[in-house]
Amino acid sequence: MTRPKGRAPAVGPAGRPGTPRAVGVIHVQPDATSGPEGLAPLPWYVPTPRSWPREDLRLDRPTSARVANLALGGKDHLGPDRTLLDLLQAEDQDWITTALRARQDLHRVLRRLAEDGSDQFLDLGCGLTTGAPGSPLAPIHTSILPICPTARIAYVDVDPMVMTHARALLHAPVPGQVRHVRADLTAPEGLLRELRRHSDVDWQRPIVVVLADVVHELSAPQARGLFSALRLALPLGSALVLTHRCTGESDREARVAGLFAQAALPWHPRGCDAVDALLDGWQRQAPAHGGDTAVVRTVVAYGGMK
Repeated sequence: MTRPKGRAPAVGPAGRPGTPRAVGVIHVQPDATSGPEGLAPLPWYVPTPRSWPREDLRLDRPTSARVANLALGGKDHLGPDRTLLDLLQAEDQDWITTALRARQDLHRVLRRLAEDGSDQFLDLGCGLTTGAPGSPLAPIHTSILPICPTARIAYVDVDPMVMTHARALLHAPVPGQVRHVRADLTAPEGLLRELRRHSDVDWQRPIVVVLADVVHELSAPQARGLFSALRLALPLGSALVLTHRCTGESDREARVAGLFAQAALPWHPRGCDAVDALLDGWQRQAPAHGGDTAVVRTVVAYGGMK
């Protein structure tokens, strides 16, 4: 994908005019690799490694980020994404409601953690959450910075479309520091290397790691490997905030898994007990921060070995 030389007018799917972005905490910035000619690179820009293949940008089939964006009321999606969400909603009439509930729970928990003094956040698998403050698609810094203006935040994803949107649209005013890092959650060592290299967080102080509606894309060994690597790398007192859709009826679960398989998307359904079982070695916080329902698991757990 080539970058335009100037700022192009916003367009939506299939070339339709896009909806203007809200002005406030989120600022639209050109997706440039550097600042004005002769000046240093923009401080919030993290260059994408040239080794990432262009074919990672899939327009001919659904992507999990675009499907989730559509479920939350966004406009960053294409025809294949709409088709898949229609099929998912037909199998589970609460699919969209559950996605909205999980997002609301996430923002509530993050506000509480910021009020309690947390000031460093890593949003792993951040997705296309580039909406206005207060909307279901609001990025996490819209809940954190009003409480802790000096917080350091990094948005992390492997989807090239996600990172293009993040670099262009998620820029918080100083003194808050926001970074955008492309890394793969299925490769924890590489993920941690990129975070240490490109994020602004202080690895000697507690960090809140956010995994919002993304762990279902990881198999059980992948999820355990990620959680274990994070617990060993993070400072003592760090927190993990996890939201996970809980499965119910087995027949419907199998049909939903089949839809994801047909779309060539990873999907690992889990009940609430299975979600808890992934958090071996982490100390789970009482539900005062998190929340438990039949359809959404919102967990706050504490760990770290330093």
